Amino acid sequence: MRQRALLALAVLAMAAPSCGSEAAAPAAPATEAAPVAPTTEPAAASFEETRDAILAAVEDGDYDALRPLIEPDTFLSDFGFGEEPDPVARWKELGPKALQTMGVLLRMQDVVRETNEGTLHQWPSYDADSKPGDLTSEDRELLSTVLTNNELKQALTADYGYIGPKLGILADGTWWFFILEPGP
Repeated sequence: MRQRALLALAVLAMAAPSCGSEAAAPAAPATEAAPVAPTTEPAAASFEETRDAILAAVEDGDYDALRPLIEPDTFLSDFGFGEEPDPVARWKELGPKALQTMGVLLRMQDVVRETNEGTLHQWPSYDADSKPGDLTSEDRELLSTVLTNNELKQALTADYGYIGPKLGILADGTWWFFILEPGP
């Protein structure tokens, strides 16, 4: 994504001087260049826009609306970074649970932290240092709509902290991960 953005900026910088000029500069001689892949605009420019787009997909029950939000090379799913070519297809196979879980998580409090990829907004705000007593009654109620009682007990343990479902969006709008299956 960063390479595409840099390429787009370079193209815009080269084109900017000629925009609006009366006389165009003489064309440079044609040279053989490697083909350039078309650039696409990012689906969102901020974490709020991505969050809102995911919530809209949840409200509409529309898994396909999630595809434009996922960059396969950087998206982390239950199978790792870029290891699952189409996580949306797997979520569809699960029925409404994945969408419902996304909706529940995004309605909880997030935590903001700096990572090697930039500023991350992660839902819920629980992490490996959280204790079972940290789970608020409101969050317990929300999570109980998508987790069984046993899954809920295992999602926040004294040994591992929070290992339940989580979702992360970078400040620039990149949907970085959605982990549905709990695990340490």
